[in-house]
Amino acid sequence: MRLLSLAGPLVLLALGMAWLVPAVLLTGGGPQGIPWWRYAVALVLVLAVGLAWSLGSRGLALGTLAVLCASVFAWTRTVQPSITRDWAPDLVRASRAEMQGSRVTLHDIRDFRYRSTTDWDAAWYSATYDTRELVRAWFIVEPFSGFEGAAHTMVSFEFSGDRFLSFSVEIRRERGETYSVLGGLFRQYEIIYVAGDERDLIQLRSNHRRDDVYLYPVRASQERTAAFFLDMVQRMNDLHARPEFYNSFTSNCTTNLVRHLEKVSETNVPYDHRTLLPAYSDALALSLGLIDSDVGLAETRERHRINTLALAAQDRDDFSLRIRGRAPAVTPAAAASEP
Repeated sequence: MRLLSLAGPLVLLALGMAWLVPAVLLTGGGPQGIPWWRYAVALVLVLAVGLAWSLGSRGLALGTLAVLCASVFAWTRTVQPSITRDWAPDLVRASRAEMQGSRVTLHDIRDFRYRSTTDWDAAWYSATYDTRELVRAWFIVEPFSGFEGAAHTMVSFEFSGDRFLSFSVEIRRERGETYSVLGGLFRQYEIIYVAGDERDLIQLRSNHRRDDVYLYPVRASQERTAAFFLDMVQRMNDLHARPEFYNSFTSNCTTNLVRHLEKVSETNVPYDHRTLLPAYSDALALSLGLIDSDVGLAETRERHRINTLALAAQDRDDFSLRIRGRAPAVTPAAAASEP
């Protein structure tokens, strides 16, 4: 009975400390690592709770922990997102848009040419798109090698004239910074909407990271596809004026896409393991009828894995068509000029 009476307070103490210590160590951290004084503060807080417990009062220990958690939480709210950090070279520019009626002009569309994941020729461009020319949206899933359930998700928009534009919701890394799920829970990274050419955003993942990449056609009307596109563009612009922090659970690549979808459609996406573990998000999309497919999940994945096509189409101007199996007809003159 004594053990049972201790179980509740011990669980509360464990949960509180599991939040308190990383909050002190990680909140607002950057590429420089954790400074020594944060370790010192975390140690003092742990000792304070331990001392209260050793005095024989579980109530005192829990009360001390509650006050410390509230104080640290209030401090974390003082850490604010920024748009003026020393950004990583591939994220130094943030895409933005000018909207006039159905026409959207995007600036700083990323169009890097990669020799490896760390060696590239940087390039950005501007382009104008007309939402009346939207053909369809495409849902992209990149499961991470070696991490069951973890993945990155993106969306591409196809316009008439074989024009494609991708959006990737990511952390905006500082120079020398790397991603961690835990850091993403404690206001460590800003969030950014990267607008990019598919030869950049898809080819980086399929050809250089060598992750599996799945490209699914989305089942939606032209009107809802346009509304989805415009809502993403608007949020991208809003982040210029009001930057936000990325959160590994509540504001990541997939949850942001879900919010855009729910905002412009009647689809209610359940918050379950397939949104927390985006490698399964295609299964969720298929079950909701959002992916255009007439077969089961395994065959759908097999049909829409584009790695072989992407490797064969590397750096080609018609990369987007070729990864969809829609390479244009080769004329005799073009055939003669093929390498």
